[in-house]
Amino acid sequence: MKAARLGMEELSYTDRISHLPDDLLFRILSLIPVSDAMSTSLLSKRWKSLWKMMPTLEYDENTCPNIGSLGFDQFCGRSLQLHQAPLLKTLNLKLRKQSNSIDSLIFPSIHSTLLETTITSTCYPRYDSNISFPDNLRVFQTLAVLKLHGNILLDLADDSPISSSKDFAVSVVFFSTISVPSLLRLSLTKEHAYCSNDAAGIEIKAPSLKYLKIFDRVGSFDFIEDMPNLVEANVRVDLSKNEKLLKVLTSVEHLSLDLYPLMVFDLAYRLISNRLVHLELYIYDNFRSNLLLHLLKDLPNLRALKLNHPHPNYSIKDQPSSVSEPSSVPKCLSSHLETFQWIGYAGTLEEIKAAVYVLKNAPCLKNATISLYSTSMESDLIMMKELESFSKASTSCKLVIQLHNSS
Repeated sequence: MKAARLGMEELSYTDRISHLPDDLLFRILSLIPVSDAMSTSLLSKRWKSLWKMMPTLEYDENTCPNIGSLGFDQFCGRSLQLHQAPLLKTLNLKLRKQSNSIDSLIFPSIHSTLLETTITSTCYPRYDSNISFPDNLRVFQTLAVLKLHGNILLDLADDSPISSSKDFAVSVVFFSTISVPSLLRLSLTKEHAYCSNDAAGIEIKAPSLKYLKIFDRVGSFDFIEDMPNLVEANVRVDLSKNEKLLKVLTSVEHLSLDLYPLMVFDLAYRLISNRLVHLELYIYDNFRSNLLLHLLKDLPNLRALKLNHPHPNYSIKDQPSSVSEPSSVPKCLSSHLETFQWIGYAGTLEEIKAAVYVLKNAPCLKNATISLYSTSMESDLIMMKELESFSKASTSCKLVIQLHNSS
């Protein structure tokens, strides 16, 4: 009996984790702070250098603000000097306070080939403390993705080595110039809390850009050069402050943007694009069917149209419009449109007119999805019956009617 008990105890304490493959152990270590991952080197010879080969490292100042006598910046720099993996796929930095040494201590300490880095800061930036990437730094020559989130004061020089990065995503970052000739993807977002007080302009020079995302309804953006390779753009901005933006959007194939009635004419005359195949419009104020058709007539090859009107304002009385419907059906409707989606359909006279027109004049339509702006069960049933009764030019069109939460 005693021998059996000893056998059970020996079985209970067998080190099974150490026999797992490196890839799986790396995944386990990536779930804990770097400081704890480093501590595993004391477990056994198997673990001694394991953390040094991790392909993903995350430093979180909230979990390890001070390591012994070292501050967070120094800990990051010294531990990275010990890291030996030839490839560092991802480096994530989560900052609790602004530091003017985080860049000079961390990035020069990286010996691996770095592919992606993300810096997140939760504190408000001080103008005497910024992140400036050191010139001629080898680590940025292979960097493919740079993401900055939170409140960061960024000093990005025209000749900064970050210009070799291919993906640049920024959220609430304070800077005035982006000059990155080889940049392929650019994402700029600003949280609502900062919109009211920060309307600074930003100069952008990125002629190789293929993807552009800007969420900032207060700021202005000055595009220094055309972007002939731009394929996709998602812009939520005040176009009255960003006239040059329309010029660089003429080559896009996929476009998503905010639309106000007063902007329709500006777009119709300046957004003529034979390449545009997918258009998503976030419609504000009251819907105007004739203005929509006025815009569509200059987009001949459009194949997918999405209208997003999640919070329509129907308390404002409809004002008569002097714009008449086009004399002929827009070519995109008569020859190309295959997908039609409408979110926030409330069944007003203007919306009924637009829905009838699209369904009646789109013989190539394959899918039509309409999400109702629901106010009551009775109105929902009425809208459903109306939509189902509309005639369709396409005999193969599949009409799907959904309820859309009005809250």
